Amino acid sequence: MFSRSIAIVLLGLGSIHSAVTDPELGKPFEMKAAEVVTIQGLRITFEEVSEDSRCPTGVQCVWAGDAAATFTLEKPPAAAEPRTLHTSGRFERQTNYDNFTVRLDDLKPYPREAAGIAAGDYRATLVVTRR
Repeated sequence: MFSRSIAIVLLGLGSIHSAVTDPELGKPFEMKAAEVVTIQGLRITFEEVSEDSRCPTGVQCVWAGDAAATFTLEKPPAAAEPRTLHTSGRFERQTNYDNFTVRLDDLKPYPREAAGIAAGDYRATLVVTRR
């Protein structure tokens, strides 16, 4: 009886979790590396952070630096396309695909002096809107 109660509670938590993590148009949502989300038929895969030259916390730099995150965007029947978005306003922070605009709002964690960031630790905050 006790193990059945735990299973019911865990099933309930799973359904609550999935409802909370479904992204909505116009609202920021977070993705971890290698995660795939679908929003209004648009499938987004967070492939990788290909470059991270942001100035580490506590270090004085000439410029703030930039991080580049690669995503694959796909909405059948259109072909999947890789897109790279940046944290610096000097480069492309958003892209258009099909009827959508996908914008990179944030990339965490922020670098710290003398500490690397594992690929799986990155979290991208995106906002998807219709054009």
